[in-house]
Amino acid sequence: MWAALHASWSSVRAAWPLLLGTGLACGGGIPLESVPGDPIAFVRQEAAKGRLGLDVFREGLQLRAFEERGREHKVRLRTSLSLLEVPSGEIRSVPDATEGSLPLDWSADGYRLLIGRMTYAGGPIQLYTWNRLTGVYNRLSGAPTGGSAALGVGPIRLAGVGRVLQEDGSTRWGVVLRTDGAKNLPLAGGVGGIDPDIAPDGRTVVFARPYDALSLREPVLWIASLGDGEPRSIGRGSHPRFSRDGHWIVFTRTRAGNADVWRMRADGTRKRPITTSSYDEEFPSVSRDGRYVVYASARGLQEESQLFMTRVADGEEIQLTQSGQNGRPIW
Repeated sequence: MWAALHASWSSVRAAWPLLLGTGLACGGGIPLESVPGDPIAFVRQEAAKGRLGLDVFREGLQLRAFEERGREHKVRLRTSLSLLEVPSGEIRSVPDATEGSLPLDWSADGYRLLIGRMTYAGGPIQLYTWNRLTGVYNRLSGAPTGGSAALGVGPIRLAGVGRVLQEDGSTRWGVVLRTDGAKNLPLAGGVGGIDPDIAPDGRTVVFARPYDALSLREPVLWIASLGDGEPRSIGRGSHPRFSRDGHWIVFTRTRAGNADVWRMRADGTRKRPITTSSYDEEFPSVSRDGRYVVYASARGLQEESQLFMTRVADGEEIQLTQSGQNGRPIW
């Protein structure tokens, strides 16, 4: 069965009982017909192409330049950009997406996918939108070239990571905004920030700020709104994502040596874990209705990154992919 799946991966309709084993029949499970049909965009490296090491796969999923002793390092992956529709189990490749392309965000209407694409190995990262209804790509010319970005409805139209000019004439990576009134506006207090996401109000941005590229300390999450001055800290964590109603944020936080998925209110209060496994869960993203969270996790002896989904209300979890390396889901 898996040989056939690999041979025709551009359009796969997998039988969920076979993929998930007895997961749907045991412990209540999650009725897949109740899950929103909006596709999950993710990165897949098929087992048939030769498995990448987990560390290399994870590093490549960052798709960002970082500063280390004056040099920039980027990883280009032999991967495909794919879409998963949970209720049907259909997985298909995004047409004409180049290897190494990563999904960054969906538009508010769910039709346009923001993609980071490395033009050549070690080259600059370009941002594109892909319309899943028409199949048309649109390059965002002049957009920040860092590898994490988000779409907004305005006044903030785009939040990304780019070079920010300092008083001494040097530049550093930081959060850069494209607004209705400015093309590339450095976010006040956003120097060093990565992984920005825009709230549905179009005025608020959450982002993570590592201590430095070599630090083992966990990044700190910050939130800022247009006109409110400097960002304020809302706790430790990384990979923050707003829910579609803007009421809460999912993120990853390290506890007891591994990263779990957490949620908190948009003001930084009422933090609680969504996952509590002994493995790392990464890149959380919330379903459009706010009832489910998808994320990547490497479990067991195989050390392959797979996609998992948890129902927020009760913590019920199912595994969505079974083979190859799969990561960086965006719902």
